[in-house]
Amino acid sequence: MSSISTQTVELLKQLIKIESINPSASAKGSGEQKVAEFLEAFCRERNLPFEYQEVTDGRANFFTWVPGQEPDKRVLFISHMDTVPVDNWEADPFSPDERDDRIYGRGSCDDKGPLAAMLMALSTLGDRKPRYTIVLGASVDEEYRKKGARKIAQSGVSYEAAVVGEPTDLELVVAHKGSVRWQVEVEGVPAHSSKPHLGVNAITGMAKVILALDKINETLSQRVHPLVSPPTLTITLIEGGAELATVPPSCRVWIDRRLIPGERPADALQEVENILEGLRQGPDKIKVRSLLPALEDPAPPSAEATKIAAVAAKACAEVAGTGQHRGVPYGTDASQLSLGGIPCVILGPGSIDQAHTANEYVEIDQLAKAVDIYQKIMLTY
Repeated sequence: MSSISTQTVELLKQLIKIESINPSASAKGSGEQKVAEFLEAFCRERNLPFEYQEVTDGRANFFTWVPGQEPDKRVLFISHMDTVPVDNWEADPFSPDERDDRIYGRGSCDDKGPLAAMLMALSTLGDRKPRYTIVLGASVDEEYRKKGARKIAQSGVSYEAAVVGEPTDLELVVAHKGSVRWQVEVEGVPAHSSKPHLGVNAITGMAKVILALDKINETLSQRVHPLVSPPTLTITLIEGGAELATVPPSCRVWIDRRLIPGERPADALQEVENILEGLRQGPDKIKVRSLLPALEDPAPPSAEATKIAAVAAKACAEVAGTGQHRGVPYGTDASQLSLGGIPCVILGPGSIDQAHTANEYVEIDQLAKAVDIYQKIMLTY
């Protein structure tokens, strides 16, 4: 391995050692602060400027940068510091394991591999001065509500474009889905289960609601987009009932509605509301309602025709033989950044198939190539 490849691997190992589980995903999660402190030490050692951006509850985005020839114009490279929880690992998820030309550990591909590659690309620019100021942002809360990216979009700082580091197998992603998530509740009437006719069973009512909502997918499957699969609606969680011998007085479900570019969260909510209204007015008179506000991550506009896509495609082709425009079904920080008018591409080492899994890994070869790709984009945008 080259010196930079070796340094990148060691940097990634140090990041994996820092437990940074999103505290909204697990009460045991420590959050991103220790990762940010590690990045601060990294920058101090290399005389790189840095700053924190407070987001929420003591959690802060971290920034470092290299000034450009036109310093007031900026290109953002962003990866998130938080990870999902760890379950069913065969070994210690925070003890990085290098074997079979891979690095194993929580966050190795999602998202500390891209973060390490971006940081190495930035810190080894040396005397090569980019045209625009290159800003590296390490964000908080991507795995839950993307509050870090939203803060960046609302900060008033302008960016010409952004490269969002996520595991894409070094393929160039220019479009992805968004999501809107919320709860639907059915209200029943409690009664002793020996006389169920005296009550109204909320779980039975919810079963009818679920069947009605599931039919939406027949309509959604007809909506096509050239880069991403059709939109979907999924019931992901359900809870209800009071205790074993009582007709359940309430039942709730969580809805996960995936949006394609061009769809608005408000329209998706209204589609469901129309169905709920039919159930309220129907023969069963089901007392059902949406619990709002919803968690919204809009689908960002496609970046196909943007300068950042063209520059990134050239860099990918030269280094990895990739670069064709792709679309993916999952979401990223681009959902929130796009609300600030920032054109975004998504690009990084590792496979999304490994993200959130036990025994997560990233291939060392991809990690090394990512450094080269990111650096080419930094120097040629």
